[in-house]
Amino acid sequence: MATILYVEDHPPAQLLMKAIINEMTTHALYAANSGAEARTITLAQHPDLYIIDLDLPDTDGISLAAELRKLHLAPVLLVSAYAESVKESDMSANILAYLAKPLDPDDVEIAVRRALA
Repeated sequence: MATILYVEDHPPAQLLMKAIINEMTTHALYAANSGAEARTITLAQHPDLYIIDLDLPDTDGISLAAELRKLHLAPVLLVSAYAESVKESDMSANILAYLAKPLDPDDVEIAVRRALA
């Protein structure tokens, strides 16, 4: 069973991701509302996968991805409604894949399975 950390400050988006992950697997899903909370969960749980929203209240998702990967190395999926904000260099450096909002359950499942393979 893999451990997934989803960093998202919008409660409805958290609920949707929980439903998608619960439907597809028995993976443990932890949700963080901020970068600070994500750091704490990372140190305690050592996630196998990070799913991080681009726009967080205390940091941006790309910077947070780099920080979390220094604490515990794991693949990162970036989630955002702002596709134009993601640069190719960010994708190759820290981000395995990008998921556009609104989230499509099939796209999430494919990305999660690839990331954990």
